[in-house]
Amino acid sequence: MDSVAQGARSKNGLVVGVIPQAVIKMNRQSSLPTQLITVETMNERKAQMKILSDVFVVLPGSYGTLDEMLDIIASGIVGEHKKRLIIVNQNGFYNHFLEQIDSMRSELFIPVEEKYKPHTVLDINHCMELINLSIKNS
Repeated sequence: MDSVAQGARSKNGLVVGVIPQAVIKMNRQSSLPTQLITVETMNERKAQMKILSDVFVVLPGSYGTLDEMLDIIASGIVGEHKKRLIIVNQNGFYNHFLEQIDSMRSELFIPVEEKYKPHTVLDINHCMELINLSIKNS
């Protein structure tokens, strides 16, 4: 996350951090946000991020990334938002995850035609193209 924040800051971008108390207690708070919102729990963090975000970009990450991504997908499926989610599958990082989704779809756990579906791109350049296209069309 710090790499993304550093990039945004280098272009004078606004960096909004949403951090739960548990992460602060772990001394994992970044100094890079231009605006910092402190919340009590991870669930509050996800809720706040849904409010603040125009689009969701998922970069390679760990458990928290997967949790946030799946929460965005599930809440999109039930109609809580219509915001785009872009999975950046850099160097095939999410290949196994995407194969699992295909498996769940083939076994009919996920409808063949989903109303809310994440977009998958190969790298950050394709991600930026998709975001810029969305901006032009809005």
